[in-house]
Amino acid sequence: MNRPASLIVSGIFCLALLAGCGKPAGGSAPASTVAPDVANASASQPDGPKAGEKICFACNGSGAIKCLAPGCVDGKVDCPGPCLKLDRGVWIHMDVAGHPPTDLWQKFNQGNGSYTAYNQGHVGHVIAMQNGKAMDTGPCKICGGTGKVVCSVCKGTGLEACLICGGKKYIPDSWTPANNPWLNGQPDLIRLTDGRILLGKVISTVGTDLTIKTRDGKWMHVNASDVVPKPATGSTNTVAP
Repeated sequence: MNRPASLIVSGIFCLALLAGCGKPAGGSAPASTVAPDVANASASQPDGPKAGEKICFACNGSGAIKCLAPGCVDGKVDCPGPCLKLDRGVWIHMDVAGHPPTDLWQKFNQGNGSYTAYNQGHVGHVIAMQNGKAMDTGPCKICGGTGKVVCSVCKGTGLEACLICGGKKYIPDSWTPANNPWLNGQPDLIRLTDGRILLGKVISTVGTDLTIKTRDGKWMHVNASDVVPKPATGSTNTVAP
């Protein structure tokens, strides 16, 4: 063998979907960490809520929340290129001379039962078949070997405009975590009679038992009688506070 060296959403809706949306310490976030659309929205809004308004409960008045783009961490997402990534393929521990047992390796089959294995030190590099062998061709040209690229949603800031206030920081007094235009407009909104709010879809129905898969990938079972019927088409789609 060649061995290279190297939702459930609760009745208090500030919840999982809006986690990490608190106002930065010390007042407004520096310009370099504010999402562009948030900065534009804030420019037209005077400092402080107007009559009939209050500070947005979702972002605590910052106008921004943690970027919700899939895979975004601190403004970066996985490189879309073919480079080696720790969350792709099968990684295993192997007994390789000169390497600690903690190393992770990924095998690349070359036919006839042979393979070449590369460890985590090659993450960000492109492994390609050359002359019948899996070769490290060097750092990925897309990410430069980092395995990450700037998120196209937040432009690398790690933040995006608050879903509730749209970056304006303030909302009407009547809006609540359980009753606001953004929440009420979600096509997969499911309200339960005990006050819980789910964002998900009914996958199957067996008798009165409903199997629901939430947006964050959780599975749960509820009785059909525990689901609040959706408002008729054309209604304002609101609930009592």
